[in-house]
Amino acid sequence: MLVFMKTGDLSQRERILKTAAQLFARRGFHAVGMTELQEAVQLGRGALYHHIRSKEELLYDISREYISDLIASATEAGEEQDAREIIQRLGRDLVHKIASHQAELTVCFREVHSLTAERHAEVMDLHVRYEGLWRSAMKKGADQGCFRPYDSILLKGVLGMYFYSYLWLRPGGALGSNVIAERLNELALRMLARDSVAN
Repeated sequence: MLVFMKTGDLSQRERILKTAAQLFARRGFHAVGMTELQEAVQLGRGALYHHIRSKEELLYDISREYISDLIASATEAGEEQDAREIIQRLGRDLVHKIASHQAELTVCFREVHSLTAERHAEVMDLHVRYEGLWRSAMKKGADQGCFRPYDSILLKGVLGMYFYSYLWLRPGGALGSNVIAERLNELALRMLARDSVAN
């Protein structure tokens, strides 16, 4: 029997969500059955279904919660006046969220395609909103004269650099999330800098 986490002070539903995220991140959403989840959280079928309605509901809640958290922190960061500081805050917040909730963010980025119909559309809309906050920061920097003119391909490149750290970032590794965030932020600012435009 696999038990992926300590219960700590989490509520029963939070514990189920956390364990489901770890299972989905490790094996993939479709490879995990409800019996496996039931064994991992050490609950009988009736007790498990008292807290959840379906496996997809778990995926939906995981995916929605963490992208919503990122939107909230990015909205707050967008209130800064200096676009460079906004980008650095966005980068730090994203790296720290990935480092502290790697399983959840792995699921959020990798398994969202497994959601159906309205749930998929809703979560994808949240991803678009989050990307829009980065776009606004880049356009603000261009208006301030510190960033090159807005470029949608550059936006995808910068975001991808941060997003895909979920594949290699190791919480508790030799480099902490602060150092990783600083290095990625340095790269992002170099990529965005007005003086980086080729003559």
